[in-house]
Amino acid sequence: MKTVFVLFSLLYVSQIAAVEKIFIDEAFLRKSLEQNPPSLDQIDAALLGARIQESSIDDRFNTELTASANRIITKEKQFQQFIPVTSPLTNYEVKVSRSFSSGVSVGIRGFSEQFSNNFIQDATTTGLTVMLGVDLWKDLFGKKTASQLLQAKSGTKQAQWQRDIAEKSFLNELRKVYWTLVANEEATKLTQELLKSSEKQVSQAKKRLRNNIADAGEVARYQSQVSSRKASITSLQYEKESYIQSLKELLPHIAQEEIALKPYNIDSTVQNVLACTARIASEGQAPMKFTHYDEIVELLKDQERLEQKINNSYDSIDVKLQTEFGYKGRENSYSDSYSDLSDNGRQNYAVGLTLNVPLEKKKTTTREILEKASKKKFRAQRKREMGKIYAYHSQTVRQISLLQEIIRNQNANTGFLKKSLQSSRKKYNQARLDVQQLVSEQDAFLQSNLDEIRTKLTIINTILDYLSVYTETPCPLNKI
Repeated sequence: MKTVFVLFSLLYVSQIAAVEKIFIDEAFLRKSLEQNPPSLDQIDAALLGARIQESSIDDRFNTELTASANRIITKEKQFQQFIPVTSPLTNYEVKVSRSFSSGVSVGIRGFSEQFSNNFIQDATTTGLTVMLGVDLWKDLFGKKTASQLLQAKSGTKQAQWQRDIAEKSFLNELRKVYWTLVANEEATKLTQELLKSSEKQVSQAKKRLRNNIADAGEVARYQSQVSSRKASITSLQYEKESYIQSLKELLPHIAQEEIALKPYNIDSTVQNVLACTARIASEGQAPMKFTHYDEIVELLKDQERLEQKINNSYDSIDVKLQTEFGYKGRENSYSDSYSDLSDNGRQNYAVGLTLNVPLEKKKTTTREILEKASKKKFRAQRKREMGKIYAYHSQTVRQISLLQEIIRNQNANTGFLKKSLQSSRKKYNQARLDVQQLVSEQDAFLQSNLDEIRTKLTIINTILDYLSVYTETPCPLNKI
């Protein structure tokens, strides 16, 4: 069993040695976006989905070439002498057509038909025709199609704004994990320093015990404190690994690397935070110039207006005009029919009118439902975006103000505890204070420092959340 454990340990050590160690900071996180992490691919997929919808509507207005060829041969029985059997029958056709967003379609068609029966052989007709189709009501002047296309283009613009916002929000999520790691590092350093102090106190207590100055209870109390500090450090190390796991899930390209923090400047970060909080607090009203959500709201208004136009035509009548004008040549062979077409082609005309009128109110009921659904959908989207704009600004200002007040009180509390702890140590050395009270004050001092670190992290996270909405805020924390 011992051999297996040793082998496992050697294997583990060899794996650790093979892993490359990378040092991260905020600039590293920004550069990591170039590796196209899955979250960014999902963001891009949403944008491409909007572009697909726009392109699918625009595809209707593509110039198309259609060609066909058919040949039919039959050996069927002739019913009567004067009822011929037509065979073979051959058709060729080439057509170029295009539809426009104005509700008009045009095309040109060239064709050739040839057949034989009991009375005639190789009767061939060749023709060239120009076609014109017009929607005379529902899509007259492209009022429906143009609205669909404009709505899709507006949706693409909205998706582009949302893509930019989502990318910056994703980067800020990475930064929040990074600053959590920094706070964890600071808490670990602080706890390790106090652990050294506790271990020194254990050593001194044991010495006093040997000299019959202290009892075993005092030594045990200090040893308990050492164990508690070690447990806290282990807990912080576990939390660190959890944060690193979260970071690796967001950035899979570093999933197999060992992560460490680059040197960081706490004082500089504090100044950047203060500058950002001052900038945010200086804006009395929600600063629309620093966000793109107001542009999204305007695009939503346009989309609602255009969708209303589209829905209005749902139950209307449908009238379409289709016309053809062309020339035909007819002879007993392909070559002769071509010659007849070019030299003596006969004109031909065709006019068709299609009318579709709903006779029941089913479509009207559906249109009314569509209108209600559309109104509620866009109203909900606008309220959600505007609520985010106003709520994030007003509440962030209040939250930061409260957090700053908390930090001031925590700083004062830490200072008072430090003075009290110095006094308590003197009293303890003078045997005027028992060990339990001293250890309790030491623990309170540690907890106060840890609370201060957590509050500072909360401020940074609050500002990063704010910058995910007001992405253009000009402050140092918004620049990497």
